[in-house]
Amino acid sequence: MNTLRPVALALLAGAAFAASAADNVPLSDCVDLGGDQEIVRSGGTQNFILRDGESHYLVGFRGDCSSLTTASSISIVTDDTVDRLCPTGTKVKTNRGTCSVSKVEAIDAQQFANRKKRASR
Repeated sequence: MNTLRPVALALLAGAAFAASAADNVPLSDCVDLGGDQEIVRSGGTQNFILRDGESHYLVGFRGDCSSLTTASSISIVTDDTVDRLCPTGTKVKTNRGTCSVSKVEAIDAQQFANRKKRASR
């Protein structure tokens, strides 16, 4: 029995995860979101993931957004335009407060699914 095999597999899996995280692409232009949205609160108060149709995003906050965890309504607003997501100037408004977005990264569908699965645990 080769005892190095599990270690090698763990290293490969770790490298694959790191590579997929490195594949996140910072948003360079504004995106007008459609009606087919899903927001998953996967990062506590630091971030959330967003599916908009076939597009997927990781949205991070400046500081934290404590109102996100208990909010019953969430809207994404940039320059008074609802459902516009931009690399700068975007706010997430909840029924409990407003939070400033500091980063938006495009992620792939598999990353979205993995983060959603972890969030549901």
